[in-house]
Amino acid sequence: MENNSETGYSFVSQYLFINFLNTINIKKVSVTDFLDEENGLGDWLSFMTQQGILNQQQAEKLHKSPIDVKRVKEFRDQWRGYLSVPEGNEIPFASLATYTEEAPLFIDKTFTSVPSKGGTEGFLALLSFEMIQAFQQGVFKKIKRCESSLCYAFFVDTSGRRKWCSMEVCGNREKARKHYAKKGNI
Repeated sequence: MENNSETGYSFVSQYLFINFLNTINIKKVSVTDFLDEENGLGDWLSFMTQQGILNQQQAEKLHKSPIDVKRVKEFRDQWRGYLSVPEGNEIPFASLATYTEEAPLFIDKTFTSVPSKGGTEGFLALLSFEMIQAFQQGVFKKIKRCESSLCYAFFVDTSGRRKWCSMEVCGNREKARKHYAKKGNI
């Protein structure tokens, strides 16, 4: 969990799939989709590698073929929709299994999953596999969307009490907004 103002990514977690869901953000009151920027996905993959969330072998495999940004954006938007309203939505885990079948993963000597193919199929398989693991470990029950009106980030709430992706950014911003709203009404 960190704010990285130099890259523009507001929240970085230990989960690749959460970070991928968070490739949409609000910058200076307008919505920014990092995947729409020139080399946005490539830059994001490089950043995930620098942060140690992807290892070098995974990154190299993914770069062996082109990644269809439109297709991965559809995947991201679909899952953002499911996770935004978790109650009442049946989560399509069968679709995740399909992605892992299209590009089966192998486990390297460090017990890290590496897709058998690069490009779009490999990237979606890697995300899907991590999501399946997170579901099996109970992480999906703890995924929340930041309550800040100026943030689109998802995060994993391990305490059961968190409201914001980052207290340093969103929490302080919301608390200051409430404070000034009270002072203005006095």
